Amino acid sequence: MDIDVRRHRRVEIAMHGLNHADDEYTLYYDETNNHRLVRITDTGLNNEAKCFVLGGIGHRGPPRELNFPALRAALYLQPTNRDLKLRHLGSGDFLRLLGSVKVGTYLQWLEDEGFYLHLQAIDPIFWSIVDIIDSILAEARDDRLNEMIWPLKDTLNTLVRADLHAIIDVFRRFDYPNVGATRRCQFLETLLETMEPGRSLCPPFAFQMLKGILQLGKQLDRLPFLEDETPGELVAQYRDFYMARLSMMINAHHVLDAEDQVSREVTTWRFMDGDRQLDHFRFAVSHEELGIQMSDPVVGLIGKLCDFIIVHSEAELVEARAELNDRQRSSLATLSRLIDRSLDESDIFANFVMAPSHQRRLWAFLDE
Repeated sequence: MDIDVRRHRRVEIAMHGLNHADDEYTLYYDETNNHRLVRITDTGLNNEAKCFVLGGIGHRGPPRELNFPALRAALYLQPTNRDLKLRHLGSGDFLRLLGSVKVGTYLQWLEDEGFYLHLQAIDPIFWSIVDIIDSILAEARDDRLNEMIWPLKDTLNTLVRADLHAIIDVFRRFDYPNVGATRRCQFLETLLETMEPGRSLCPPFAFQMLKGILQLGKQLDRLPFLEDETPGELVAQYRDFYMARLSMMINAHHVLDAEDQVSREVTTWRFMDGDRQLDHFRFAVSHEELGIQMSDPVVGLIGKLCDFIIVHSEAELVEARAELNDRQRSSLATLSRLIDRSLDESDIFANFVMAPSHQRRLWAFLDE
């Protein structure tokens, strides 16, 4: 498959003012929570639908020698460990990992070595429900409504997560996302009824706006993104996020973990810059590529952070932040500086596909 990188990147750069997209970097990749398929079963979902994270560490310029022996010594890693993994540094949830001495040492080493972080984090639940809003607004063709797209998606996400089990039952009944034109009215009506008990979680205006949009959807002829889909399949793949990064940073050297399914597909793509085929990525086995090994802990840690943010309220996060011990506070501050430094270098380096309210909570937790 040929991919026209100019078409992919031109709009994104113009819309978001992305900087340093043409600069030379070396970027190493790992991933966490790639379940490949999130689907509805008879009892719920086939997995926990945790945040998928694709990313790792990077630096300016061509590939260079990485000082892995110094990191290995600082972490007191056993010679028998072929790969560096997050589990070698600590275990448990995000807060417990922040309290690990080795996690703090690792983050400080990344900062001292001047590495950037590049991250794409995707909440599969949020990503799988936004087509409801997108379908209605695309079919309504009213530019005024498009100004409300993110608040609408945020409110929908809040209400879906308020009783996810009940919403999944609704999705199962209507073969979501393959709702189809003939069942759209009943689907939207049932969805609204199921979300009604959670309305107190949203500002009254936000709930009324969402209710109005869903009622508008019942008046339309079709919901274009909820037709001709595989019933019950919420997430089929994450390949678009590989394609997005490889299409955007065309002068970077991308070194990706040789995960069988992804590598088989990506190697069939030809990234074309006009008539020129780009040769800017390769796959490597993690235990043979130090940059991939060094990426695993931070990718796993960001995945833990996103999942932690999603399942806690704003008040709970404020309380948890206030109760951090000195070690946790220090590691969190180092992680925050790493992300800030990376974003100062390029806005491309962090992309969070999460509900806007969850993104606000994430940045508040990092930056307070």
